[in-house]
Amino acid sequence: MSTFIKLLKKFILLAIPLVMVCIYTFLNPMGYMSVEYPMWIEERDMVHKSSGSSDPGTIVIGDSRAKSGIIPGEIKEGGEIYNIAIGGSTGIEMYFALRNYLKNHKAPERALVIFAPFHFTEMDNWDQTLYYNYLTAAEVMEVKRDALKYGTGKVNYNGSLADLLSFALRLPNKYMDALITSRFNGNREANLKKYAAVRSEYGYTGFGEEDYNDGLSYETHKEDFELNLLVDEYYLKLLDLLKEAGTEVIIEQAPLNTASHKAIKDEYFEAYDKYMEGISESYPSFSVVIGVPEYDNSYFGDNNHLNRRGAERFSREIKERWFGE
Repeated sequence: MSTFIKLLKKFILLAIPLVMVCIYTFLNPMGYMSVEYPMWIEERDMVHKSSGSSDPGTIVIGDSRAKSGIIPGEIKEGGEIYNIAIGGSTGIEMYFALRNYLKNHKAPERALVIFAPFHFTEMDNWDQTLYYNYLTAAEVMEVKRDALKYGTGKVNYNGSLADLLSFALRLPNKYMDALITSRFNGNREANLKKYAAVRSEYGYTGFGEEDYNDGLSYETHKEDFELNLLVDEYYLKLLDLLKEAGTEVIIEQAPLNTASHKAIKDEYFEAYDKYMEGISESYPSFSVVIGVPEYDNSYFGDNNHLNRRGAERFSREIKERWFGE
């Protein structure tokens, strides 16, 4: 018995550091997460209204091209427009964002929806969604159940439930690299500053900072526009939620740089346009823009995102097209 007690004591002593690390990672993610994390957490706080946010008349929904392309203050002042887009998101993350938004806010009068064509075909950032614990465990399980219909290996794979548990508990096997790289709390100041900057611009933040970029966008890596059926299901759920809420919906298209526009095959654009035409037919009350615009490379901060000057131009065009008074 004494041997068992000694072993138990040793086990407890070994477990204490692990428990302490888990508690730390759970309580202080701003200390070690990368600079993109505060963008996600700011949006989540706004959606759940846990930080005193108001009820804007218009919300911007979409991925990083929406996040970095629409500056609410360029369209209307005083928080009348809020950008709740998230970098890397598809209709999946935005469906839950809107669902939670509608639980905590008055339904918006208008929604501007912008996703890159690529994000109808790929779930490239699903791992990041899990890593940042953006969705609750129940919401992830909802996605996993729906994914069974399509055999989506990105969501359901051997070990996916163990990964979900590891993320939820902030276990070292998922977060130790970030802790070491940040020296446990080295990112806190920068992350808090980023959070405040995103909040001050009503959800807008830039991704690329170059004055010129002629790199090729994500779409150029695909031969064909092949719809991801799980993403499509959630995109339609997102649109249905907006319709049920009585929100005026505008589906816009973010620009691509000249280099990418020339590199993408006509067949890709034609298939994407056909998909958007189908959306327009299914939701006749929505305003759906067909065709991806082209901006000069000088308006891009990286190969996928507008720089500040490009975002100002795009936001002004949106204002003239939809917010003229």
